Amino acid sequence: MVSLPSLLLCLPLALVLWGIPGWFLARGLGQGRTAALALAPALGWATQTPAALAVAHLFGLSPVVIIGSAALVSLCALALPRAPAGGRFPLLALVVAGLLALVPMLGVLPKMMPDGAIALASPIYDHAKIILIDEIAQNGTIPPANPVFGAGGAAGTVAYYYLWHFGAAELALLSGAHGWAADAAATWFTGFAALALVAGLAFRLRPGSSAPLLALLAASAGSLRPVLAALFGGARVDLALEPASGLAGLLYQTSWSPHHVASATACVIAVLLMARLRAGSGGGQGAVLAGLIGLSAAAAFGSSLWVGGITFALAGTAAALVVVFSGPTKGRLRFLAALAGAALVALALVAPLLMAQIHAAATRGGGTPLQLTPLPVLGPGWPDAARAVLDPLAYWLVLLPVEFPGILFAGVAGLALVFAGRMGGRSARQIARPLAALAVVALAVSATLQSTAGENNDLGWRAVLPAVLVLAAFAGTALSMALFWAMQTRRAREGRALLAAGLALVALGLPDTIALAHRNITGEPSADGPVFADDPALWRAVRRAVGPEVRIASNPARLEKLTPWPINLSWALLSRRRSCFGGQEMALAFAPLSASKRVDAAMLFDRVFAGTGTAEDVATLRWTFGCGAIVVTAQDGAWSPDPFASSALYRLAEEEDGRWRIYVASTVAR
Repeated sequence: MVSLPSLLLCLPLALVLWGIPGWFLARGLGQGRTAALALAPALGWATQTPAALAVAHLFGLSPVVIIGSAALVSLCALALPRAPAGGRFPLLALVVAGLLALVPMLGVLPKMMPDGAIALASPIYDHAKIILIDEIAQNGTIPPANPVFGAGGAAGTVAYYYLWHFGAAELALLSGAHGWAADAAATWFTGFAALALVAGLAFRLRPGSSAPLLALLAASAGSLRPVLAALFGGARVDLALEPASGLAGLLYQTSWSPHHVASATACVIAVLLMARLRAGSGGGQGAVLAGLIGLSAAAAFGSSLWVGGITFALAGTAAALVVVFSGPTKGRLRFLAALAGAALVALALVAPLLMAQIHAAATRGGGTPLQLTPLPVLGPGWPDAARAVLDPLAYWLVLLPVEFPGILFAGVAGLALVFAGRMGGRSARQIARPLAALAVVALAVSATLQSTAGENNDLGWRAVLPAVLVLAAFAGTALSMALFWAMQTRRAREGRALLAAGLALVALGLPDTIALAHRNITGEPSADGPVFADDPALWRAVRRAVGPEVRIASNPARLEKLTPWPINLSWALLSRRRSCFGGQEMALAFAPLSASKRVDAAMLFDRVFAGTGTAEDVATLRWTFGCGAIVVTAQDGAWSPDPFASSALYRLAEEEDGRWRIYVASTVAR
């Protein structure tokens, strides 16, 4: 399970590893001492992790590589001029951001029940990729071996966008923590970095203490769905709208998929760096800024194909064009040349992962991973013909207000105030224009493009994240301006009305946030919870019997009630060992297998561990899937009769009466 001392070690380690380089860089990007603290976590992560990954490709992952990469990134700040002290950023905003970030982290942690069972919150389903963190931290080989599948037992390669997990593995390697603790710490850091970035942007647009704090309040608001269900009845809401999905607010998305949120923060960082580059930095400063843009773009892509790849390719291009043409003609060619250099840096850094993804997509088949289709919004209560016509408009007029009540209207108002010159001045408009382009195009991608590579529309759900960060920051500035007007005699009535409306919309989204926090804290007890609580002993025995390079076979359907969706969670969270087939769900993301081969493999493993497998099935596990070890438990149908006990291909290595048997491959020739 998660060791509390390990978790408490990983948390400050993340702040030091990414916060210190980020602070040095932020000081050279026009940020004062305290304001740099808000930008530092996201900026440091977006530059150190891709730099460390690039070096690890050459020398493997080690503490020297990790610390050296952080030092190298910090040295880049020497080429940038330090900003004057500037306004004082409210440190209370960082405290609030840190507390809010606990909500996603708690969704990852196990919950001990009074009867000794373990309960887990639903987001842990998407954190089954913890097995990849352990793989990277244990072996240090980059690119990492595929922990889910390797033909014939080979190491294989990972085509999944794993940079965020690489960052968590850095924490695990430096601290000695297991992947689960490192994942929880990295989830907290991602939430903290995203929220601090929102607060920092709000402060830059409107210096003072109110804008950052109000931006965090707006960012914490969830969906209107619970309120609508209370007012009109859940059945009516379900008829009017499609069910809630992964397209949701910042805290929800960080709970489930922090790597997509981290990618969105890197996208915003890249756009801010573009604006800084366009402001007139040349020579060595321009080269450093171009390199930082390349690192940030690589971090975005390396953590999410959907956010940092597809979405940023479109939205980032739009932001770059706005930066190019919104300034004076002088310096355009120099800026474009620097941006081309940044693109080359990014391409060089992501090339290994990009090639692996192209190869995996070709191997899996299934046609194009994208399609031009409006995101479904209206529910089954509408005629199909009406839904086909109205869904594109309903995305903007219905879905976005329902899912983002706290930031949408106030965020748009904040953008309007900046563009109208009512707030922030010229410097605010310089960053507002490209950020607005980033947000609008990101929302348009979510509205019109769907990903078909997996079971879910991850592109449609995650593409909104850069826009969520931008709108939250501008919402804070609008609410702050309304608060200022409310305290002025001349505009008191207008200010109070606007402030009341904005805070009311935030308040309507808070019940959803409270419900999310409650679910993440309490978890969902299951019938498999007591067995899962005893599984650390099982996997300690497995690690004694087999080395980290050996692939094991365990029942993919075991303890399937731990989460609402079946997944081989005990192995993924606790084993720290590769699988020869980690189940259909994990294979969908990691394994270069076609849909038919995934189904055939799942049926084979289900058959064997249900106790109905044949000797030929056992031989297939050994020779085709390269299973060097077998784990059979009392919960498996194969416990009795046990097909491995009578097979010459495996020998019993360890047994716990009535609980488990561990077999290792014998030396029998094929």
